[in-house]
Amino acid sequence: MSQEERDARLGLTGLTGAGREARIRLLTERVNREAAAAKAALRAKRAGHRPPPDAASAFGVSENG
Repeated sequence: MSQEERDARLGLTGLTGAGREARIRLLTERVNREAAAAKAALRAKRAGHRPPPDAASAFGVSENG
């Protein structure tokens, strides 16, 4: 993919200096927010599937794996 194609996909065509930097900053912040939300959702999903600590001992599972 050429630089021109990347710029077009990111909405950077026609922007100069400060405008380009502002657009990149907004895109970066959006990606960071989405990544944080995805990580939080994954942590919540994983936490929801763990048995309670007392249930693990009832099944003969050690806490260390």
